[in-house]
Amino acid sequence: MRGLILPMSVVMAPQIMLAAVQHGMAVLAPAFIAEAGLPPEAVGIVGGLSGAGAVWFFAANGALMPVLGPARALTLACLLSAFAACTILTGVPALIFMAAPLVGFAYAVTAPAGSQILAQSAPRHLWGTLFSLRMAGVPAGGAIAGLAGAGLAVAISWRAGLAAMAVLPLLCAGFLALAAGPWLGGPMKGRVRLRRLFAPDNLAAPFRMMRAQPALAQLTFASTGFAAAQSGALIFLTTYLTDSVGLSLALAGALYATLQGASFAGRIAVGVLADRIGSPRRMLVALGAASACGTALLTQADAGLPAWALFAGAAAAGCAMTTWQGLFLAEIAAAAGDGDVGAATSASTFFTFLAYMATPPLFGATAYAFGYHAAYLATGVCVAAAAVFLARAPDTDRVP
Repeated sequence: MRGLILPMSVVMAPQIMLAAVQHGMAVLAPAFIAEAGLPPEAVGIVGGLSGAGAVWFFAANGALMPVLGPARALTLACLLSAFAACTILTGVPALIFMAAPLVGFAYAVTAPAGSQILAQSAPRHLWGTLFSLRMAGVPAGGAIAGLAGAGLAVAISWRAGLAAMAVLPLLCAGFLALAAGPWLGGPMKGRVRLRRLFAPDNLAAPFRMMRAQPALAQLTFASTGFAAAQSGALIFLTTYLTDSVGLSLALAGALYATLQGASFAGRIAVGVLADRIGSPRRMLVALGAASACGTALLTQADAGLPAWALFAGAAAAGCAMTTWQGLFLAEIAAAAGDGDVGAATSASTFFTFLAYMATPPLFGATAYAFGYHAAYLATGVCVAAAAVFLARAPDTDRVP
């Protein structure tokens, strides 16, 4: 385990810091969207553009990560995320919409880069635990965004909260420059060419990977239902709690942080349990059922409820709806076999993030037409269907 400390640090640090910027944008969206003169439903557009940026990276991964190597790619992502956060600070609607895809692009780098480093460094029988521990960095970053971001927004301004988020990836880039030597991958293999990042044939690569690996395609299809439920829950949570339920931004931010804190502990717990039972797949099916229940639980939020009930509900929803990603990534790495784990992860997460990208605008439109309760229940149906599909698909777990 001592030999895993450095690679886990190299994976976890950017996971936390880039997640803080990603979630900070969601937490503070009600404030900067209002100041920009846009309606509350525009939060869905910002979330969708962020998802589009992630999809863009997953499609163009072959033009970036094989050239840079996983550690250099993570360093570049940290710098790009800080730049995007500073762009949002202008409060100009056009620049906000331009920066949102860059936040998603930078955050997306953590999936293939982190999986490649862990697959090279960690024993297979610990993948459920370690991949889930790595993904626990996401709610840790979300908790930072909910507490520090919203706290500074209330005490000073939303710009102060977002500026604090922008500093974090800059610090992480410095850490990676010092600590990530073993995973640089040697000299750079050529140069990163911008035209390759925008090449139309990039979009065909994920589809080719799915055709070549049916087991990967099955996992990927199921992951879209899980992503729909989580995306709706997180992107709209503070907006739903302030705009519909009537809570203050400070309380909504604290509930968001509680959900993320529960998710942090829950991800570690489900990873350990999956390794103990020897099947991340069976654990994922159970999480799908729990996630469907979590969406129904969120519809019960009410300003008249006591604080303890609101916080307990947020914690339960966090454990149910946001603890699945690490197990999926471990399953994807296993399905890749002796192939390129980074490429398989990028291809699979390309489709997962299509769901992340599509859900916020659809959720916003549903909430506008039928109310937030209908929107949350619709995402619950998606994740329940995904769990049923995953339960019926062949179990390809290969734990020695």
